[in-house]
Amino acid sequence: MTENNPVSNTDTGILVVAVSSAGGALPVERALVTVRGAEKLDAGVFCAVYTDRDGKTPNIILPTVPAGQSASPGVLHPYATYNIEVNKEGYYPQSYLNVPIFAGNTSIQPVNLIALSEYRGKIDIPFGCENDEDPESCGGTE
Repeated sequence: MTENNPVSNTDTGILVVAVSSAGGALPVERALVTVRGAEKLDAGVFCAVYTDRDGKTPNIILPTVPAGQSASPGVLHPYATYNIEVNKEGYYPQSYLNVPIFAGNTSIQPVNLIALSEYRGKIDIPFGCENDEDPESCGGTE
């Protein structure tokens, strides 16, 4: 049971996280994928795994709402939700909130990591100063 669903998560669904970089062209091996419950009552870590050489996690079996209970009164949604964090040295971390997992189904969550090196040396421009011809007025210098 969660605060949004009065039904216990007695069934299971499968999550696979597929991690890549370069706009999906290159799989990212050994990225750390952490799965947590999205509800306050289930916010602990359910699983922490590394991706394989194809950039995919093994099947992660997660508790979810039974498919037969999805039409029951009071059930707000026929699935359980999870938060996913993906970390790999040299890349910006990624987070995905409230990822739905349905009973008896495999959900594939694609993740595109962006290398830290793609942004090195670029200047941060304060919001609202993109077209300002006088950098001093926005707190910058030439």
